[in-house]
Amino acid sequence: MEDGKSTKKYTESVHEEIYDSPEIPSEKKRVIAVAIDSSSHSEYAIQYVLDNVAQAGDQIVLLNCRPVPSVPSIGISGYSDFEWAEKIENEAKLHSHALLKKFGALVLKQKGLAARAIALRGDAREELVSKVNELNASLFVLGSRGLGTFQRTLLGSVSDYAIHH
Repeated sequence: MEDGKSTKKYTESVHEEIYDSPEIPSEKKRVIAVAIDSSSHSEYAIQYVLDNVAQAGDQIVLLNCRPVPSVPSIGISGYSDFEWAEKIENEAKLHSHALLKKFGALVLKQKGLAARAIALRGDAREELVSKVNELNASLFVLGSRGLGTFQRTLLGSVSDYAIHH
């Protein structure tokens, strides 16, 4: 798979529906999108939504965005560029799917609400905002990554991007 198509496979955006609970019998009131990662900030954000925001009939949509694997410019011993990208992508995909399933089960267990979990791949800012708009979400909740002002300035802020787009 050295024809350029294999590399493209790991650089395109991906939206994978991981979890979709059966509809809870009642008219859906709101779609609440919650961006999650493996940080304690995400755990706090989802717990806050469940404790203080979610109501009967709401649908909670969990979103996790993994980055596009970056292929090193210098070959790594024993791996071709494609094998390296595939290895990194598969590990990130497994981690993302497990995280979404864990939080999806939490939503059902604690509140019995309709839950969806969607794994995304690409630039977190662009992919999350795009998916939230596509879902026509009533509310978008995302936790802080816990970065200081300097790190946030260098790396950029997903929440700042979301507010402006």
